[in-house]
Formats: sequence, C-alpha cells, structure tokens
Amino acid sequence: MKKFIRYYNTVIADLISIIMVVIFTIIAVQYSKMPAAGNSDSGFPFMDGWQAPDGSKMSLIDVKTGDITISHNLDVNTLNKQLCMVSADTEIIAEFNGIETYRYAPEQHNLIGVSYGMDIHMINIPSSAKYVTLKLHSLYPQNPVYIRDLSIEDDGKFVMDVYRKGLPSFVICVMIVLFGLVMVIMGFTNLRNDDNNTVNFFSIGTLAILVGIWSANDTLILQIFTGRPEIIKFMTYLCLIFVAYMPVSFIANAAAGAHISSEESKHSDKITNNPVSDIMLKILLALVTINFLVTIFVSLLGITDVHGMLPFSHINIIIAMIMTVYLIINACRHKTIEKRFLVTIIIGMGAALIGTIVDLIRFNLNPNSTLGSSFGTRSGVFVFIVMVGIHLMHEHKRLAVEHGRAELMQKMAYTDGLTELANRAAYHEKEGEIPAQGKHCFIVQLDINFLKKVNDVYGHAEGDKHIINSARIIRDSFEGIGTAYRTGGDEFVVIAEDCDESAIEPALRRIDASSAAYNETEHPPVPIQLAYGWAEYKPGEDEFEEVVKLADKRMYDNKVAMKGVRPD
Repeated sequence: MKKFIRYYNTVIADLISIIMVVIFTIIAVQYSKMPAAGNSDSGFPFMDGWQAPDGSKMSLIDVKTGDITISHNLDVNTLNKQLCMVSADTEIIAEFNGIETYRYAPEQHNLIGVSYGMDIHMINIPSSAKYVTLKLHSLYPQNPVYIRDLSIEDDGKFVMDVYRKGLPSFVICVMIVLFGLVMVIMGFTNLRNDDNNTVNFFSIGTLAILVGIWSANDTLILQIFTGRPEIIKFMTYLCLIFVAYMPVSFIANAAAGAHISSEESKHSDKITNNPVSDIMLKILLALVTINFLVTIFVSLLGITDVHGMLPFSHINIIIAMIMTVYLIINACRHKTIEKRFLVTIIIGMGAALIGTIVDLIRFNLNPNSTLGSSFGTRSGVFVFIVMVGIHLMHEHKRLAVEHGRAELMQKMAYTDGLTELANRAAYHEKEGEIPAQGKHCFIVQLDINFLKKVNDVYGHAEGDKHIINSARIIRDSFEGIGTAYRTGGDEFVVIAEDCDESAIEPALRRIDASSAAYNETEHPPVPIQLAYGWAEYKPGEDEFEEVVKLADKRMYDNKVAMKGVRPD
C-alpha cells in the first residue's frame, strides 16, 4: 500500500497535466462547433427603447433602484421566437397586449433566503401580441432590478449564446475545482507522514474548490444544467463564508518554516509555529464559525437571509487579506519561508491581481465581452493555485524521499540483518513501552537447541541457515498473534498483544509441527529443535521483568525436558 501511495504521488503532476490537456481539447472542439453569437439576422436586442408609464424613454442597461414598469412595441418579426433574458434577484411579470403571460416570483425556504441568484428566461410570445409590458421588482429594495441580454430570438440560440459566453470561464472554474480535489486527495495520502505539507495540501485544495464553485455562479452554466439557480447561489454564499480561513491557514503554515531549506535553516532560529499566527488562525476560525452559525440561525428564523449576511463574509475576507499580508511580511523578516516558495506565492498573487485589473479595464471598454466580466480574475486565481500546488507537489516528492531514507535507517536500526526479524534494540524499546502504556500481553521465550554443535561441526554458514529457518518457523507460527524478536545468537522472544491465552498453545504446536516438517523435507545435518516457555503479563498486577524471567525459566525447563537435550 505504501509503495502504491508513493508511486501515485510521484506521477500526480503528470496526471494533472494530462487531465488539463484532455479537458481543454474537448472544450475547444465543442466550442468551435457552436454557432456564432450575436447574429443580428436571427435576433433583436431589446435592452433599449422601453417606455415608462409617464411616457419617458428607459434603458435596462442603467436603471435606478425601485420597481419599474416598462412597455415596448413589438414591431419586429416574432414568429418562432421568444422574449429571452438573464435576470438576477428580480421578480418578473410579462404581459402581452395587457394580458399576463409569464410570472417569475419563486417562493423559497427560509434557509435559502429570498435571493435566487441568476437565471435565464425564455418567454413565448403570442402571435397576436402588439406590445409587451414588463413589471420588474427587485428582491432587495436597495438594489436596482437586474436584467441583461434581453432580446427577441430563438430560445435554442439564446441558450447556446449563454453557453458560449460562459463556457471559457466555466472551464477555468472546473480546472480550479479539479486541481483542488487533487490537492485534497494528496493531503489524505500524506497523512501518515505527519508533516506540515499535509496542512498546505488541505488548505490550498479547499481554497481552490471554494473559489472554483463561487466563481462558477456567474457563468450560468450550472444554473442551466441543474435548473436550480437558488441552490447554486446558496452554495456560492457558503463558499464566501468559509473561503476567508483557507489562505491564512496556508500562509501561516508555510511561513512557520514548513518549506525552509536546510541551508536557510542554519541562519534561522524561528523554525517553529509563530504564536501570533496561531492566535490569528483561532480568531479567524471563530469569526468564520460565528458567521456561519448566525447566518443559518437568522435565515431559518426569517430575520434575514444569506444575502443579507453577505457583508459579514466580506469583512472576514478583508481581515483574512490583512492577516495574509502580515504573515508574509513577518516570514520574510524572520526568514522562515523558503525564497523559492515566497517568489512562487508573490508571482501567483501578482497573476491574480493582474487578471483583476485586466477585467476592470476590459469591462469599461467592452461590457458585453463574450468572455464575461471576470475571466481574467478566474485565470489569475487559477495560475496562483496551480503554481502553489505544483510547488507543494515538488516539495512533497522531496519530503517523500527524506521519509523513505528515514524509514530505511529506522528499519536498519531495528531489524536483525540475518533473519529480518525485529532485533534486540526493537525488543528493548517494546519492553519499555508495554508497562508504560499498561498493555496486556504474553511473553514467549524461545531458544534453538544444538546451535553450538551446528556451528562447531558444520560451520557458521550452516549455523546461519539453521538460525534463518528457525526464525521463519517462529515468525510464521505467531503470524497475526504477536511480533517475533531475535535477542541473541540463538535466543528469540515473541510478544503477543493481539490474542488471548487460547491462541498461545496452538502457535507453539505449529512450531513443533513446522520444525518436524522442515527436518523431514530438508534433512539438515542437525534437526531443528526449539525450546520455549511463556507467561502472561497483566498490567497493574505483575512486574514486567518478573514475567520475562518466568517465561525464560519455563523455556529452560522445556529445554531440559526435551529427550536427550542438555542446556547449551
């Protein structure tokens, strides 16, 4: 299992690259097959030219707060076309020739709240319709109604245009979530290593998943796919509640010396957890938890909803940003963060910042870009997460090599080179652990008869063979019951913790049977004979040393009792 995990971790970066290439290729092929958006021959934009009840002209591109009622003559070809639009947190009533034809005012559970987020509408137009009236009501009085992409066109083309516009950003969101899932999986595979890198995998992975889900909301792909825009919006609000904690957790752990090189560690005496960062994490965790619990509580009571609690999530995010900047500056000052890792973080954060600036500029130049209003921000965040993730994977490989070396050294220190059983040092460590932890066990002392004769008459090579096969018999006989130790040249001890008394005698009979079977088939010059004796250790009642002596005495008595055998 360990070999599989190590192999998995060494190829994970390549798998990520392959997945990215495949997904982007599929999306590119599908994207190229879509019809061009905005074909004026098949659709009529309807954002402008509306008339208010007082006769004034209105545009839906820039509206003020409050409910509005607007009308528009249908002086265009409406055959086989629908009135299509995208809305956000706005109730809609559509009337044709003064007759209500469409109403969108979803009733939702208190927990979900008033907000339904964003949704698309495709309203059938009666063949006799001469004019249309829209009555629009914002779910939040402080916000204006939100209607965009209003047009008269074929509903299939409208949906395709929405897909086409949202797909590039949605692909980025999917990649962010997939990368986050990979990071979380690597965190789980790294749990046994017990190093700080595990926390980094979980933090950056969870951050990626939350950011990916949150940013997918504006693409409208999930809303169309699920038909439940209110659930998608609720998920994005939950993501905003929890997202504040993850970057601070990541930076606090990284800045505690988790990635500092051995060379840099010689010049730093701060390779420990910073008490200030620990306090920051506890405070932020408390704020996030309180925000979540209060949001759920007031939503269920109907006092407000997740949308109304959004400012508290924004406050926590601002606090998290301040904490993050402080931790990075503090780590630089105390040199508790590896320079390469610091550069990676700065470049990644710079990419996210540049993406945001590009979006702001592009939105002012072309608000209706097919890439959406936040494609650059998503791309920048994706670059940041991937850069940090790849660094973590490289660091994980380095730590895996170090752990492998440490395990090998430990195995060499605690393993008998001839028999591959645990050695005397391992036994002494276990000998101190059992009484300290109050563990119940059985002690079995064993000794090879006539080993001195084998060495003197047939040589040490034959003696080693005798020891190796005796060790194999002992190990196999007690498999699943206890651990065998070689404590001397011909001396062995088994400590059985995972059984009761009824399992000891059958194991000893297996020793006798296996020895006889070996002697019969292999015909060694001196038959293998193993003397043994055992005693039970009951914590709180027995002294461990006395139990060991009792088992040794019983083994000695067994050795003497064997026909024709005298103590070596």
